[in-house]
Amino acid sequence: MERQKRLVKLAGPIFIELLLSLLLGIVDIFMLSQYDDRAAGAVGASNQIINNLNLIFAIISAGTAVLVAQNVGAKKQEEIEKVSAVSLVVNLIIGIIISTIMIIFGKSTLQGIGVSPDLMHYAYEYTFIVGGALFVQAVLNTLLAIIRSHGYTKQSMFITGIMNIVNIIGDAVFIFGWFGMPVLGVKGVALATTFSKICAVIAAFTFLVRSVLSVKMFNRLKEHSIYILKELFRIGFPAAMENMSYSLSQTVLMSIILINLGDIAYITRTYVWQISWIACIFVLAVGQANQIIIGQLVGAGEIEEAYKTGFNNLKIGMAFAIMGAFILFFFGKTLTSVFSKNPAIIVLGGATLMVDAFLEPGRVFNVVLINGLRGAGDVIFPVVMAMISMWSFGVLGGYIFSVVLGYGLPGIWMGMVIDEWFRGICMIFRWKSRKWTRRWQTE
Repeated sequence: MERQKRLVKLAGPIFIELLLSLLLGIVDIFMLSQYDDRAAGAVGASNQIINNLNLIFAIISAGTAVLVAQNVGAKKQEEIEKVSAVSLVVNLIIGIIISTIMIIFGKSTLQGIGVSPDLMHYAYEYTFIVGGALFVQAVLNTLLAIIRSHGYTKQSMFITGIMNIVNIIGDAVFIFGWFGMPVLGVKGVALATTFSKICAVIAAFTFLVRSVLSVKMFNRLKEHSIYILKELFRIGFPAAMENMSYSLSQTVLMSIILINLGDIAYITRTYVWQISWIACIFVLAVGQANQIIIGQLVGAGEIEEAYKTGFNNLKIGMAFAIMGAFILFFFGKTLTSVFSKNPAIIVLGGATLMVDAFLEPGRVFNVVLINGLRGAGDVIFPVVMAMISMWSFGVLGGYIFSVVLGYGLPGIWMGMVIDEWFRGICMIFRWKSRKWTRRWQTE
């Protein structure tokens, strides 16, 4: 019972925060779908590139989340301050570099992934503004990682809530011309998204220095910063590589859809993607909470409790995944019709979501157990399996099912189903092997 209480305390606010974060993208897509299906599809393509670039920042923020959680468990305040200061400064610098690259090479990048001329104008508008401000996202990712790893998941949730409220109001103002403002369409959505993230950074930094860490933590940049940076990369790089492999594989699949299946299939993919992530939102929350809990437990030396907690959290995540899968299988068309009135998109979306229903239970093993392994510092095995499985089954399998065998968009998802289940079974065996405990048993 104590395990469940601890999970709910952390996962509840994370669930709401993730839901709000997803809403940030969903609101953009939904409002643009009322404006023009092409605009919604174009923003989906832009976000795929932006999400890939966000994974560069995730190298530092993933390492930050693990190291801060472990040091919180071990009650090492000085180490927490060192890690936090280094991660914030380094991600800000990386963010500025990436933002500059997107401003200069945004259009050629979109052309490189196969965005059609019909979608290019909208896609470039969004990429120029949101991609050019990616340094804001870099800092926000790091701030929230530090705050959540201290256990302040409610505060992180409220910050994300502020961001969404600002974004929704901005979307409505610039898409529907509220208060006499000009209708800016995609450009307006991009401006609203960027401004909302700036507000979130201000709120998160204010909370951090007032309630969690003193601003004097930046004085510790002189203390073993290179060692801290190496530790951040040692944990964060493999952890981010697993996510990066996933995101890059999705970018390749997106190109396969754009080149071989056409704009209708791609627009449908944009809507299905949003719906499927909503279905697994609580599983994602359980996974993130599991990482924090496992990190704090191993930091405190409670290895056996960490082992049992990982399986307990997996069972809870699975229960929610099965419920989500049921909804997707039987109500896929209805959910797709929320975004589009095009009959072809609704039928294709419904069929694809029926396949996705079989993917969701397999995803649970990866989301929950990979986060648990990451919290314990076992980051190499998940990324190796990701590289093998995602590209062999997800990408190659998706191409064979969709293009060679002619199953279209549902075929893309068939390859992803095999990928998730194969990796999931491997993660079960890894957790049971207890190889992730060796480092802590020798310390």
